[in-house]
Amino acid sequence: MLKNKNLWLKAVAVLILSFQSASLFAAPAFTAAAEIPALTELRGAVPANLVELPAAPEVKAPVADELKAVAKPGPAPAPGKDFTPTVYDQKRIQAIMKLVSDIYNVKPLPYSQDGTTFKNKEGKLPAQPAGFYKEYTLLTGDAPHKVKIGDVTYDVAPDLSARGSERVIIGGGQNVYYTPDHYAHFILLKVVY
Repeated sequence: MLKNKNLWLKAVAVLILSFQSASLFAAPAFTAAAEIPALTELRGAVPANLVELPAAPEVKAPVADELKAVAKPGPAPAPGKDFTPTVYDQKRIQAIMKLVSDIYNVKPLPYSQDGTTFKNKEGKLPAQPAGFYKEYTLLTGDAPHKVKIGDVTYDVAPDLSARGSERVIIGGGQNVYYTPDHYAHFILLKVVY
């Protein structure tokens, strides 16, 4: 019984102290601004050096078509129906167009190296700032090991690994460079819409 009595006394003491300290920290009542004479004087006074600024010009919001015209290009040009110069290998056209479409639509690609920076160590592409060129694996399946593009026939290099030897390099999200022989030759392909 004595233990319960001590427990109750402690609980009551804590409550009393809590209420007393709460009143110590309570915010004092402030006088309303209207009752402070200095503030009342300032409210009615207008400084002599106040300059009225002109209204901001009205800005017209762009319409949807204007927004499309200035939209930032994706990581590749929009896919089309063909390339120029002409690629005389339907399997390669389909493979390159599918890859360009997947890059444009930001679809997952099969290799971790896809989308990494191509450093242009060979110096065969136009000089650009670091990060301008991105490299992608081109999988052509059982396409022939020769490909004619425009008036030139290229030998496709033997497969070096599961990724093969063919690559597509995208420059600045716009230019498509195809290399059939693992960076020995680069052919600029323009998408035909």
